[in-house]
Amino acid sequence: MADIREAFNGPFAHKEGPDYQWAAYEGRVPYPRPGVCPSKIINQPGRQFASTKDFPDSVLQFARSHPLMWRQVYPAMRQPVLVKTNVDYRLRQIVVDRVQAEDGQYDVMFIGTDIGTVLKVIALRSGNSLDTEEVTLEELQIFKVPTPITSLDISVKRQALYVGSPVGVAQLRLHRCETYGKACAECCLARDPYCAWDGTSCTRYVPHSKRRYRRQDILHGNPALQCVDQNLSVEELDTSEDRVVYGTENNSTFLECVPRSPRPPSPGWCRGRSARRR
Repeated sequence: MADIREAFNGPFAHKEGPDYQWAAYEGRVPYPRPGVCPSKIINQPGRQFASTKDFPDSVLQFARSHPLMWRQVYPAMRQPVLVKTNVDYRLRQIVVDRVQAEDGQYDVMFIGTDIGTVLKVIALRSGNSLDTEEVTLEELQIFKVPTPITSLDISVKRQALYVGSPVGVAQLRLHRCETYGKACAECCLARDPYCAWDGTSCTRYVPHSKRRYRRQDILHGNPALQCVDQNLSVEELDTSEDRVVYGTENNSTFLECVPRSPRPPSPGWCRGRSARRR
């Protein structure tokens, strides 16, 4: 919000020169400043502004000829939070729930598509790195027939997501921890901020709970560290197969790995070993 306020309090954009290039407007800005709401703060002696209708014509004319601000408002870390490419749907609606997990807060995005599905996604960033890892926790087909999602709303009190479409309204739970299997490793690999392993099952994470055996690792999803004393040992976890793959320099090589979690696959889901040039 500070970035947005700075942009609207900054210079206006203005086209000038023979080529009408955009530049910052450095001329006189009429009073009251275009974009300011009428209030007692901007009133002048003998001149009251009860509504925008009371603004001078110069303010309205300036606003018409300067509809843009010069400064841009960038997203966090100056890059999109989520990018989807080569998919057979369009993203239509979004709501975000800020969830407290064991290692911090996470923004869980619920995204509705034009084919009636809802994506439950988190974008992870490690330290000061600009690179983000997209983790698709769930991809749910809400309605029996493909139909655009027209509205999404979250009820924190009921821990429910309401999904609207031209064919009806559906109510979903924000978390379905029981679907992540019946082992500590499966619960940890899900990387769902809502869920944690409590020693016997994958259940909803409660920030102020004092359960001793609670396990959760959203950032790394490493059950080898979280579940070594639970119902799965490190030896049972390390069942990956090592293969030697040859590739060409500056070319793409597809590294396939076996899914270890019931959530839908995504480009950043499987982690492979680093490749060395031969």
